[in-house]
Amino acid sequence: MGYSLSESLLYALCVQGFLYGFSVLMFILTGWICMRDQKRRNTNRGVIISGALLFLLSTAIFINNIIRIREGLMTVGPTFPGGTDGFFLDISQTTFVVKSTLYNVQTLVLDAVVIHRTYVAWQRWYIIVLPVCGWLGLAVATIGNNVTLATPAPTSSDVFDHRTGRWIAVVYATTLSANLLATALLAFRIWSVNRRSSAFHAGNNQLGLVLRVVIESGAIYSAAVIASFSCFLVGTTGTFVTLDLLVPIINIVFNMIIVRVGLATTTSFSQANSASDGPASNMEFGSRHRSRRGFRNTENNDGTKSLAVELTRYMEMNDPEIGSISDKERESTKGGHHHQDGIVVSRETITA
Repeated sequence: MGYSLSESLLYALCVQGFLYGFSVLMFILTGWICMRDQKRRNTNRGVIISGALLFLLSTAIFINNIIRIREGLMTVGPTFPGGTDGFFLDISQTTFVVKSTLYNVQTLVLDAVVIHRTYVAWQRWYIIVLPVCGWLGLAVATIGNNVTLATPAPTSSDVFDHRTGRWIAVVYATTLSANLLATALLAFRIWSVNRRSSAFHAGNNQLGLVLRVVIESGAIYSAAVIASFSCFLVGTTGTFVTLDLLVPIINIVFNMIIVRVGLATTTSFSQANSASDGPASNMEFGSRHRSRRGFRNTENNDGTKSLAVELTRYMEMNDPEIGSISDKERESTKGGHHHQDGIVVSRETITA
């Protein structure tokens, strides 16, 4: 026997509570990883602000869902036309509009962070043109969707009606396309750098770890969005359930890269330090160095641009989980200057 919508949402709230608790732990670990390095606290500020904003949005949605369940099962729902299920199907209810608005803002923040990471990794604005167009389309669809939901209409009890359904479909499609494209570009950049730098670190494939985590986090989020979008396209009320579960997943996915890579490299970095007393050297990630006025190009002795393992700014300035890998590379790489396949390994410390 199938569950009613009210029963399904109650069970979904329980699962959401479990996922929310896990996201709280991930958020705490992210804060610890970002704040533990005194030198990087300023450069990690953007990560901390983004994580805190996503966490606050997730918390607000969870509280809103508790209020919504209470209204649907105990106060408003029993006397609502159509009963408790009729209440939960009415998308013009304030609690549903609030949940939709907060979820859309959360999605915009997450996609913006992924696009920003992609830009930092590539340092070429034209690389992110398509993801940015998708993000702008998501912003427009978000406004249209929530304005439509907040406007009462005879079809307010039908989330699949063309009046609201078209906006919801565009929201799902744009966030999925923008996130997938940005994640694919970021993963390709890390893969290409890792492939070219493997000659120097055959046994120290830390960028491979970053690549796996980026792909896994993108896959988790994409699978959740596809599941919710599929439920919407086939017209099942399961779309309400999957929407509730998407909220903590967004928060978990954001923190997943930082926590997994940060903790993994902390352990391996400590082991490397205890096993080596040699002078630390530096791998330059990026085809440009940071100068006082911006970035300047670097070239090999033959006049060609050095790959210089392009992720320095991504590792040093923006994300602590990548920064810890950069530290690892400094400590584990020994020797003077080497040139091979456009990769530069330099003993001197390059200021990011």
